[in-house]
Amino acid sequence: MKDSALPQPNSKAAKSYFANLATILSCTINITAPSSDCQVYFPRPSSLNSFTDSTLELIFDSVKFNEDDLEGFEHHYGGKLVTFLSAEVASTFASQFPVDIVVGKKTHCFHFSPPPTIHSGVQVRVMGLPRPFSPKQLKLGQSLALKPMHLVHCKLLRSCRGKPTDKGLLIFSVCPFSLLVAKTMALGGYDIQFGFLNHDAHGHLCGHTGHFPDFCHVTHMTKLPIIYFDDEGNPSLSPPKSKDKKKGKEKAKGESKNPLNDDDKEDGSNDTATAAAV
Repeated sequence: MKDSALPQPNSKAAKSYFANLATILSCTINITAPSSDCQVYFPRPSSLNSFTDSTLELIFDSVKFNEDDLEGFEHHYGGKLVTFLSAEVASTFASQFPVDIVVGKKTHCFHFSPPPTIHSGVQVRVMGLPRPFSPKQLKLGQSLALKPMHLVHCKLLRSCRGKPTDKGLLIFSVCPFSLLVAKTMALGGYDIQFGFLNHDAHGHLCGHTGHFPDFCHVTHMTKLPIIYFDDEGNPSLSPPKSKDKKKGKEKAKGESKNPLNDDDKEDGSNDTATAAAV
């Protein structure tokens, strides 16, 4: 095949081909995740601005272990997740902590903690949250999702000193259709902004970026929820209860309990006429 026959890397044909190829590979290649017993997680100390790979190298130099037993490390939630070949090596490595490491001109204390739970899905960054804003209120992502169960994780991001910020993280198992239409939402006078963290991901099924085909709403055959409106024009996800219908039912019940026939009316009029004559 000639080079001129190949599509451009940024074209829709190339992105669609790569997405289909990634789907085929994910079905044919099975990658087994390492056991949590073989992993050691180091959270970022509050006194440290950023936990870089060079800082992790300083930690490795301060403890004793065989580098051949090290499988690798990765960055998660501001800390470093280190994976070893066996659980025994991981426990021996963790037994040497906490340790004090000098980074720059400051001394920082590093300790280990259980590995964090890693959620797979569509990662959305929330910005412009009103203050004070609690982590429980981040469940507003359930209103953005096609179904509340699609929100698998929500977290309020904090500063280097551990103070809450106006930013948050939402992870969905299915890409919210509402965020494909608009990236802003007005809440309490604040304009909350949303942004996909997976910039390189492309959903070739729906033609939008920010998510992979495995998390696309087209793949899950998810339909849009029905929005109902009451008599005053207020939207709701549940069917409204009309007040007029309730009043009509109550009147019907009252008439059924006390029926008044025409014969009864005539008998009553005759009784009143007789009483007047007497």
